[in-house]
Amino acid sequence: MQQGDTAVLHTEKGTVKAKFVVLADNMYLPEISPKLAPRLNKRIMPVGTYIIGTEPINPTLASTLIPNNAAVCDTNFVLDYFRFSADKRMIYGGRVSYSAMTPFNLTGKMQARMIETFPQLKNVKVEYTWGGFVDITLSRAPDFGRVANNVYYLQGFSGHGVALTGLAGKLVAEAIAGQSQRLDVFASIKHHDFQGGKWLRTPALVLGMAWYQLRDALSY
Repeated sequence: MQQGDTAVLHTEKGTVKAKFVVLADNMYLPEISPKLAPRLNKRIMPVGTYIIGTEPINPTLASTLIPNNAAVCDTNFVLDYFRFSADKRMIYGGRVSYSAMTPFNLTGKMQARMIETFPQLKNVKVEYTWGGFVDITLSRAPDFGRVANNVYYLQGFSGHGVALTGLAGKLVAEAIAGQSQRLDVFASIKHHDFQGGKWLRTPALVLGMAWYQLRDALSY
């Protein structure tokens, strides 16, 4: 991307000119804009998170597990989250991973976590397993701002993207229209870099998360 009053974006199949650019690629920024990645990517860390979906559960049983049909998460530092779908499947997520590799026996491990939370689901079949990567900041606060007057970036949603991406889009739209006060509030948040550089920051974070997982296990 060439910056200027009119930004020029180069792709494998052509060139695009735009008055404004919004970088909303999270952990995939190095693939989209390698020159900007070193500046922005050091403030975020890719995190794998995974989900299973069970077969439909008897509505009576479902009502005893989550009586108000809410979306729920636990209070652990490395948390799990769960809710029922419209057709009463248990949707259970968690198993945070800081590796680029999908965990071995993912379905079995996720099912074991679900049964630990809901022993009543021991004999319920898991029909779906999926997952992907989100990005986190050290503070878990979103990282919004500008790299130029007409180039905005939105990243670091830290697992809250369903709610925050809609807000982020609205704030950028307001800024492009000349009303940037609300976006500037987020842009003023100071974000620290993940330490350790390209090769050591992930191992360092894994060690830190192992410590917090131990605290969770000991209820400390």
